[in-house]
Parts: sequence; structure tokens; C-alpha cells
Amino acid sequence: MGLRLRRHDADRPPPPPPERPLRLEPSVLIVWKLDRLSRKGIGEVGKALDDIGRVGGRLVSVMDGLDTKNDSARVTIAMLAELARNESRNLGMRVGNAKRYLRQRGQWIGGQPPYGLLVDPEAKKLVHDPETAVCARLIADEALSGKALVHIARLLNEHGVESARGGEWNSSSVMQLLRSPAFAGLMPQTEYEEQPDGTRKYMNRVSPYRDPETLETVSIGEGIITVGERELILRQLEARTFLLAGKRHGHKQGKSLLTGIARCGLCGARMSKAGTSYQCSNHRMGRGCSGVSARVESIDDYVTRAFLSRLPSLEPQDPLLAVIADRWVQREDPEVFAKRYAIEAEIADEGARLADLEEARYVRGEFTGADAIDRYNWLAGRLRTRIEGLRADLLRMPTPSVDISPLLDAGLLREAWEADDAAGRRERLGLAIDRVEVRRGRVGVRFDGDERCRIVWATKGSAGVEAAGDEVTE
Repeated sequence: MGLRLRRHDADRPPPPPPERPLRLEPSVLIVWKLDRLSRKGIGEVGKALDDIGRVGGRLVSVMDGLDTKNDSARVTIAMLAELARNESRNLGMRVGNAKRYLRQRGQWIGGQPPYGLLVDPEAKKLVHDPETAVCARLIADEALSGKALVHIARLLNEHGVESARGGEWNSSSVMQLLRSPAFAGLMPQTEYEEQPDGTRKYMNRVSPYRDPETLETVSIGEGIITVGERELILRQLEARTFLLAGKRHGHKQGKSLLTGIARCGLCGARMSKAGTSYQCSNHRMGRGCSGVSARVESIDDYVTRAFLSRLPSLEPQDPLLAVIADRWVQREDPEVFAKRYAIEAEIADEGARLADLEEARYVRGEFTGADAIDRYNWLAGRLRTRIEGLRADLLRMPTPSVDISPLLDAGLLREAWEADDAAGRRERLGLAIDRVEVRRGRVGVRFDGDERCRIVWATKGSAGVEAAGDEVTE
């Protein structure tokens, strides 16, 4: 059956325009109470009143019974605004004092604890969450083993493990957890900047809280990881990231043997794999170098043979042997060295604070009068005592030892080498080699490793192999 459609009133004229334009601006701003509008005093409230009056509106405060259509209301509003400002300051002072008291006692001051931990309602300290502590420890173990953050997040999501807020994990949430001082049982403190108007702008950086009297970190209860493990994880994260635009970004982990080790013999830049060759990164990105390239198979084979033959031939007095032992022991017992590095970094920080304090008195003249000088002497004395205590802690730390004989036995070394993947082999190379400088070859001439490569063997005090850079393939 067919249907017919007919349009009615097709020629009806449009409706006439309104006699006056519609007013879309609000005429009244209603607040429940004046301190809900602002607690920064008449300076900010007065500006708001001017802005409201400029568009012909008015302000109504319900609980205060104020309406700016009455001329006398502005005086009352000014008085109430200053009262609200003072109350806000007093409240902030009370809250700040309460937080300082709780921090010094090592009690949780509020907020959601890190994943894997709960707040004991009586002691106000952190304890292990029986439901999530195992997964939290798994996250820590994966990070300590060098796994990428995205790998850890993917592992958790694949097994249906929810994050602390109930959603899926990602690299950012894993990093935030691992960086949290409370994850290691330390009292956290969010860093902030004082603003010109007297307020504080809180940053995204959280650091361990230090007692102002003892300058020591404060325990908040049980942690999923130890303080030493936290320092090790932080060092690993720093090594695998780079700073760009104020934020840290991750390196892609290279899959080739000499990623992070091979260097251009012309400009010194890293060489990365492109297709079947290692190529100068500066040349590939147009940064002025005319470029060096070498076949991956040829240079990998040359460096491998040099490494496997050099180590078993080392004499007991060879300086390279001592460097290898030192680097290996750091990898075998990283927590001890992480604690050592943490103490050394703290000594440097406290030394910088002491130097700034001395400059404040003797250069900038900020301590004048008997009371100020007494204050300076007290502060300087505490810093010097703290530095001496840290140095004593450093001297008391054990010096671990390691058996490097498997590296000096040609058969055992080759067997371990063949069992390793590229990352494991690269770690072994990093024990003895700082970098491999690759020179430009002659056209039509077969690869000669002795001519094309210069292996820079490790020396005491050298930085060693850097974190693997981006792996680019064609």
C-alpha cells in the first residue's frame, strides 16, 4: 500500500521578532554564606562585587541576610570578608599544627594510603592489607628485577588486579606507587611553593618528611618495601627516563647487543640499530655529523670475541679486574649500595644546606643581633651533627664481596653468555666495557674490527654503560 505525504502550512510566515532582546546575563549571584564566595578578604571579594556591579547584577548572601541592592550591605560584606579571611588563616594554622604533631609521632594524617597498605584505626599507622599486600610486593619485585613499568601494569591488568582507585593500572600509576615514601614505610610530605598572596601551591612531588628537630625521616608503620629497596627502584627509574619539559619520560629498551654501548667515532653520539646496521643518531636526525655506520652482525661478533677472550686472560693485578668486581658486587647486592648512595646524597644535601646557612650569615647578613646569632649557632650545630652522624653511618656499612671466578673461566663464561638474551649479554659487557667507538670504513674493504672499532675498557671511577636508548628499526 502506498503512502502520500503532504506538508501543511508551508507558506506560513515566520514569527515576529521579540519586542526587546532577551537578557541572557544573570542578574543575581546567590551564595549560601559569604565565606563560600571567598576567604581571601575584601581584596578578592571587593573585586567580585565590582565585576558583578559592572554588569548590573547584585550579590545575595542567604545566611548573612545581605543584598547589595542596599547601599549599606557593602560595608557589612567588607567586615565579614575580613572575618572569613582571619578564620581561614586560623583554621589553616590549627590544621597545620595538628599535621605537624601527627607527623612527628609517625601517625597517618589522612588521605588514601598506598596500594597494599591500610591505616590501623587505633595506632593511626600503616599496616599490610591482607588482600592486596601480596600483589603490592609483586609490583615491587618486578620493578627491582628491572621490568618496565608498562610491563608491570599490563601484567596486573591481564590478571584482573584492580588499582587502589578501582580502575586499570598504567605506567603512571605504577610509578606513583613506587615513588611513594609511604610504600617504604616513610612519612610522606607533599612539596609546595609559597604564593605572593600568602597561599600555598602544592606540587606533584612527594618526598619523605624529616623531623625538624632531628632531621631524620619518620616511620609511618609497615612498608611493602624497605628504604634501601626504594632507593634502588628510584635509581633504576632515573636511569630509564629522561627529563623533557619538566617531566620525565621513559626510554625504549633496545634489543641489540651494543645499544647504549656503540658510539660514533666522529661525533661521539650514540649509535642505534637501523635495519641491519648501527648508525650514528646525530647523522640520522640531521644534527651535523656526516655519519658512521657498521653492520650489526660484524661489530657484534667482533666485540663478543674480544670480551670472551679478554676476561679469562686477566692477571690478578689487572686494574680491570677490580673494576669488574666492583660493578658486579653492586649488581649482586644492590640494596646495600642503594643505601650507601642514599647516605652520600643526604650528606651532599645537608652540606649544601650548611653552606647556604653560612652564606646567609656571613655574606647576606641575615643573622643580626644576639638572638639571631644564637639561632644560627643552633641550626649550624644541628646540621654539622647530622653530617657527622651520616658519615659515621657510611663507615659502619658493610662492604659486600662477590666471587667473580665464573667470569674468568673461559668455559663457564661462554656457557653463561650463550644462555643469556641480548639484555643479559649487554649487562655482562657493561661490567668490563664503557663504550665501543666505531670509525668510518673504507668503501669496498671488508670489515676489520681492529681497524674499525676501539673498545674502551672500564676504568675505576668511570660511569659505565648508560641506559639503553631508543631502538629504531627500518
